[in-house]
Amino acid sequence: MTDNDPNPPHVPLEVSHPHLKEFAGFLPELNKESDRGCVMVACSYLDELLRRILLAFLIDIPTSTTLLEGFNAPLGTLSTRASAALALGLIREREFKEVDTLRRVRNRFAHNVHISFDSQDVDALCRNLTLSARSGDSSKDDARGM
Repeated sequence: MTDNDPNPPHVPLEVSHPHLKEFAGFLPELNKESDRGCVMVACSYLDELLRRILLAFLIDIPTSTTLLEGFNAPLGTLSTRASAALALGLIREREFKEVDTLRRVRNRFAHNVHISFDSQDVDALCRNLTLSARSGDSSKDDARGM
């Protein structure tokens, strides 16, 4: 086999992208959720990833954990964690904008009992997501899938 082989052997996702192994296991569970549950669980997952990123950057002392966890932690919300990660150069602006859009979708679901991915404002927000996987056929890409 050469590097120019037009049919390289199939490599499992967890081998080619080991950092996605946890995410690959998370997706089937996420897909079992209701629309509201899907949004809340997905945003909670992002919040946790941002917490880990920030903790990995900070020195290992109790004050670092206090900044991120507990009552009134300055970096205890999805919004503040994303802002801090951006300001520290740990995520790109495009990633920050995606998190902010997802945060806005989450807030729609958190503050409105009668809402779904079919709601016009939620659908419009989801269509702004640029890092979501697309099928290539925009008529098949629904807001929940994005």
